[in-house]
Amino acid sequence: MLANAFPTVPPPAQRLLVFARLPLHGTVKTRLAAELGHDRALELYEAMLRDLLTSIGAPTRETEIECLWPPTPHANGALLRRAFADHAVAMQTGADLGVRLSMAFSERFFFHRTRKIIAIGADDPTLPRALIDHAFALLDSCDYTLGPATDGGYYLIGCRAASFDPRVFEDIDWGTPSVYATTRARIAELNCSVAVLPERYDIDVAADLERFAGEEHDGELGRLLRS
Repeated sequence: MLANAFPTVPPPAQRLLVFARLPLHGTVKTRLAAELGHDRALELYEAMLRDLLTSIGAPTRETEIECLWPPTPHANGALLRRAFADHAVAMQTGADLGVRLSMAFSERFFFHRTRKIIAIGADDPTLPRALIDHAFALLDSCDYTLGPATDGGYYLIGCRAASFDPRVFEDIDWGTPSVYATTRARIAELNCSVAVLPERYDIDVAADLERFAGEEHDGELGRLLRS
């Protein structure tokens, strides 16, 4: 009787991981800060993060959304809630982005029984939920999915549990124009299939902001740039 009174609810089969820094002065959007100053960079980053969380929407029974932040001694509950609202949160672990991605994927595949994982960053504030859902659907027939960015990186990477291999994230020269091409080559070396999404651009420097402002987006970042 007790077992029937408290039925087990299986975890969502899909998990969207948002890799994002906490909005702290001097630690976010460093390339923008070099051009515009740390105060402006922080203001812009906070708007970008809020717009992104609005754009990707809410978790569902099929898809959990989890925000992963890098370690910082300044983190506390109030700051996490301000940054990530009511989303589930976890701290990133690992010395570089490749290790952090690998650890996040492996922990959720093996301990949370997740079947598909997609990871995104916070540099594309208008990334639509429809594109993310499409990427999840592609993983029914492909091992990996990638969203190339115009700067040579990628704005999205996903894979299914049966195909996960940490070598996809090893020995990548992060932050360079070779990230996407190297990752594609690594997936091919593992004899895995990959579905490629439409190319999009990240907001990393002032020229990216000018392009974004010229497109007249709604949302907090668009209003901030017009003010």
